[in-house]
Amino acid sequence: MTLSVSALTDTSVDLWGYDCDDLQTDIVVGDDSISGTLKYIEDYSAAGFNPVNGNFIALKCEANVEDATITFTITNPSVLDADGIIVGQIADKDTQTITVKAEKEGYVPVTKVYTLSDLVCQTE
Repeated sequence: MTLSVSALTDTSVDLWGYDCDDLQTDIVVGDDSISGTLKYIEDYSAAGFNPVNGNFIALKCEANVEDATITFTITNPSVLDADGIIVGQIADKDTQTITVKAEKEGYVPVTKVYTLSDLVCQTE
């Protein structure tokens, strides 16, 4: 099984009142790190978030096996919907990582861990 993780670039996807260009610019997903700029958002009320201020990243995850379960962890583990889109708050880029895992019975699971220290997190 393979797992691909990339910056979300489809601006037609509604991210709870924002699109990916509202949240980030020049995001590059490497083999084990993510770089680019996260914009500062005030009062973001994304699904699962009470209105909070901060920096948010939007990624797209896909496995090459149909119906594979993809999970991601920034702070707490979460299972992705079928669209494979992650939106997560980055509170401390120097200590947080993003872990993405794809698994399905009968296949060897794939896990990718990304450091975030190369991100630029804008402030107010």
